[in-house]
Amino acid sequence: MESSLFEMLKEGKKVGSLGSLNADYSFSVSSFPQPGSTVTASGMVVRPGGKSSNQIVQAALLGMECQMFGQVGEDPRGGWLIEKLNEAGVNTQKIVKNGPESGHAFIMVDDKGENEIVVSSGSNGSLSKEYVEEVKSDLSSLDALGFCLEVPIETVEKALREVEGPIKVLNVSPIPSSPSLEIAQGADVVIVNEEEAKSVIGKPMPSSPDSFLWGTAAKMLKKRNLPSVVVTLGSKGSVVLEDGKAWPVSPKPVTPKDTTGCGDSFAGSLLAALASGMSLPDACRLASFASAYSALGDGAQSSYGTKEEIRKFAQE
Repeated sequence: MESSLFEMLKEGKKVGSLGSLNADYSFSVSSFPQPGSTVTASGMVVRPGGKSSNQIVQAALLGMECQMFGQVGEDPRGGWLIEKLNEAGVNTQKIVKNGPESGHAFIMVDDKGENEIVVSSGSNGSLSKEYVEEVKSDLSSLDALGFCLEVPIETVEKALREVEGPIKVLNVSPIPSSPSLEIAQGADVVIVNEEEAKSVIGKPMPSSPDSFLWGTAAKMLKKRNLPSVVVTLGSKGSVVLEDGKAWPVSPKPVTPKDTTGCGDSFAGSLLAALASGMSLPDACRLASFASAYSALGDGAQSSYGTKEEIRKFAQE
């Protein structure tokens, strides 16, 4: 059954991601520091990251024809980030260099594989609405297009409103200071985690994917004519809220080594699956396998699997 999901992926479908590119500085710690305290890291490594960049790399590993839209700084890290995307098979022709500094993320990963992250936006913070205008025709030619909120919300909103053609998937992360599902107008699918769902939908979400209360949330979304929503629940799986109905998606249990970028792996896999014409529940099932696989490795992009690697993992 799991194998049939991967057979539904159509290699060569066009997937794009509009948003962030970061250099990830990852520190391994035994536990996170408390306020006013200092901990010593057992190691540090620099890897390519950024939510949008992570997503497009995962889609490329699943066989999609991928393109990244965004900007980096004129510092050495900017060129390095572009180079790493090229190595992953991602088209980078529309990435521009603007400003002195690229985006950076500082990540602590503890012995349990959990992480805490601080992001410095750098050039991501000035990605403009004018840029969207410049690349609009390229965006419109895609089969699926992903967004995150590590770039200015007004830039994302313009693209969601004005780009027509691709399936548009918005990952509402990081959560804005005044969250509302109104930012999702124009999106076809919205991805939120438990905390983001509570903030965006305006009420606490059930903690179990099997709760009957998810059906109530799905009906509320349909009544308000809002897009389909995928709520990710970490190790408990995810829930699809679509057309007034709720579908729980069970996870594949794993013992995580590093959860950094797992949500981005999920989102990138979802983009690939939707571009291939899969239903949203099936797309989420495939994405769940991809994100579980990524939890077994170190870092974000460095832990992502190919179509065949994830297929084999799903059958184990």
